[in-house]
Amino acid sequence: MKYKFSFGEQLNMLSPLPMSFLAIVEAGSITGAADALGVAKSAVSQNLKHLEDTLGVKLAIRTTRRFTLTPAGERYYQRCKDIVALSHSARTEMEAYGATPKGPFVITAPHALIAPVVAPALAQMLRRFSSLQPRVIADDARLDLVAGGIDLALTVGDLPDSSLKAQRVGALCDTLCVAPELLETGPSPSAAEFTDWIQQLPYVAHMREPATVTFACDSEIRGDLRFVPNLRGNTVDAVLAMAREGMGVALLPDLAVAEDLAGGRLVRVCSAHNPAPVPIYAVHAYDALVPLSVREAILALRHRLSENGPT
Repeated sequence: MKYKFSFGEQLNMLSPLPMSFLAIVEAGSITGAADALGVAKSAVSQNLKHLEDTLGVKLAIRTTRRFTLTPAGERYYQRCKDIVALSHSARTEMEAYGATPKGPFVITAPHALIAPVVAPALAQMLRRFSSLQPRVIADDARLDLVAGGIDLALTVGDLPDSSLKAQRVGALCDTLCVAPELLETGPSPSAAEFTDWIQQLPYVAHMREPATVTFACDSEIRGDLRFVPNLRGNTVDAVLAMAREGMGVALLPDLAVAEDLAGGRLVRVCSAHNPAPVPIYAVHAYDALVPLSVREAILALRHRLSENGPT
């Protein structure tokens, strides 16, 4: 079966000696290979001899009428074809990266960011690039991108030093909130005794929160608030569910509690408890050649986050 690449293309894939050998086999003769390569017949013949001397094996039996590969020559020929095919495949793949995002794309993010951020961003991408095949991994843990075959991770908070590449794409503002029924029997938030009273309520913490949590509130509440967590969850969704059921006070991202606050299922305890937004980063393991799907995803995530809060 004739190979589909021109010998000019093969010249860029193989060194001169293997390239001459491949040309001879494809053309069926030294004369045909010389014509295809645009060189003298003596040069092709000499290259074949040098190749056999270098390898220490006989690759072909040559007569005036026939050119027959030895078993070693047949194997070497297949390996040369494999090299050309692999080079062509790699080049085609790189061209695809630079043309339009398509094929599998794996992204991971914390549970709380899937619905308000990741899903809308991917939907926006799919409207433009219908051949993209996204796979979403919801996990509050920071996964190993290389071992997991993950193209992009959306992560919240400061990043450890690593070889990964990170771009800040937005920020989260947290809200200290509680189910309104827990406040029904307590004093008014403006009352002096409210600060002491609310600190006695149960506190629902994320697994990453410390053993004691402290919040500096605005003028509505006098002094700092300190809580010792009574309950914990390993995802924001778990903490939100417990807070929604009136199990305690909780610190939750604005993106996660926006609908509950608007619907009255949760209320803010105070409004200026955490003035510093928490950064959100898009992280990947690619070096110089970043796939277009990753670059487009970062843009889509940044745009989505800019619509929902500070960046």
